[in-house]
Amino acid sequence: MTLREKVENLPHEPGVYRYLDSGGTIIYVGKAKDLRKRVSQYFRPREQLDRKTQALVEHIADLRYTVVETEEDALLLENNLIKQLQPHYNILLKDDKTYPWIAIRAERFPRVEITRRYEKDGSRYYGPYASSQRARALLNLISNLYKLRTCAHNLSADAVKSGKFRPCLNAHIGRCEAVCSAGSSLTEEEYMSRIGEIDSLLRGHTRSLMAECRQKMAQAASNLQFELAQQWKERLALLEAHHEQIKSSGHGIVDMETIKLLKPKELPRRIEKSQKVMEQLRDDLGMTELPRHIECFDNSNIQGTNPVAACVVFRDAIPSKKDYRHFLIKTVVGANDYASMKEVVNRRYSRLLAEGEELPQLVVIDGGKGQLRFALEALTELGIRERMFVVGLAERLEELIIPGDPTPLWLDRNSSSLRVLMHIRDEAHRFGITHHRARRSAAQIQSELRSIPGVGPATEAKLLKKFKSVKRIREASLEELSEVIGPALAGKIKDEMK
Repeated sequence: MTLREKVENLPHEPGVYRYLDSGGTIIYVGKAKDLRKRVSQYFRPREQLDRKTQALVEHIADLRYTVVETEEDALLLENNLIKQLQPHYNILLKDDKTYPWIAIRAERFPRVEITRRYEKDGSRYYGPYASSQRARALLNLISNLYKLRTCAHNLSADAVKSGKFRPCLNAHIGRCEAVCSAGSSLTEEEYMSRIGEIDSLLRGHTRSLMAECRQKMAQAASNLQFELAQQWKERLALLEAHHEQIKSSGHGIVDMETIKLLKPKELPRRIEKSQKVMEQLRDDLGMTELPRHIECFDNSNIQGTNPVAACVVFRDAIPSKKDYRHFLIKTVVGANDYASMKEVVNRRYSRLLAEGEELPQLVVIDGGKGQLRFALEALTELGIRERMFVVGLAERLEELIIPGDPTPLWLDRNSSSLRVLMHIRDEAHRFGITHHRARRSAAQIQSELRSIPGVGPATEAKLLKKFKSVKRIREASLEELSEVIGPALAGKIKDEMK
């Protein structure tokens, strides 16, 4: 295909384009609201171009492009690519200016702050954000939800214990828990729990945080702790307002996370690679759409116990772990893989439809014709069977089962298409098995501890919080157990767990 033909076949969508010279070197990176319209402007009659553009066009031998969701995505991607590649003809973004990030610092009692420097210092970075206003709005939300320190002190355990630091003004006005002080009521574990919630917030996981707020608000109210319930209500209101802002903007953290959470140096390599993988997969399967969003389902019910299922998600051929989901089988009795598959597929897409979320272009069912048939029944009953491409992947021979085709499809074992399908299948298997083992382990722990007279849920929780496992509880001394649950019950446990 000639360069002119490539330009004429560009989509009318937002994205980033890259010009290459005859040696294959990228010489210019640009963004566009409409790729075809923008790129076509470079190939007008020579007299309509300025001298700089004329010089650029003379060296263009090839064209590459990446389609993104929004103009803001294009802006961020263009910035990352220019910073990484430093193309010869880009001058506007070659200086040190960059977009803001939010960083959770790698330190004891971490600070959360805005920075324009992305460094390999162990900190966690979120962004970049297209405007400093957006980043500051998020930081203000975090400040209102969580009382974090803002000082730059080195809060080593020895420094805090020595009383070296005094509570600052923020502590006196109730905006900091004074963790610099040895007398602070907030433990390091509790502080890091707040950091974990902030991580979820910055990754766009607002629904889970809102659900937790509602639960704690209701619990406080039922315990007649109305002041505490009011605090949770106020926190919930802030989260709900933030969530609505993301939805109304149409391109908030939730939608842009695949691009944002990649390190700048990883981004170009992953996008020039993932585009080719998706195109090859589309062609090999005979799809009409590019499989940018793939989901895979797997059942786990080892020896018929604790049946669970997993759904994993790939976006642009890359795992999107924030979208992974576990399912506990609710309506199926016993180890029935077929009925379990129908249940989880129905639940997954009923939920997406109810919440107005996008459907995947490709669904992979781990299993043979039986699992595939029941998954298709669920999609048909939901009225969305024709809206996505569905295949079964049988593990024994790595054969693909295409609905309506009596002959399985075998792909070259070295092809990128089969590798990505096996990757998502293996990821679903790993994710499901991990959850299944955790549930079996929890059931075994509960069974062993609860069988001891006098040990109920509260005692079990205390023991596991302190000792982490049944093995450590069994190895603990009588004195150590007594400190947690008292000498009488500690003696019973030592006798029963010999």
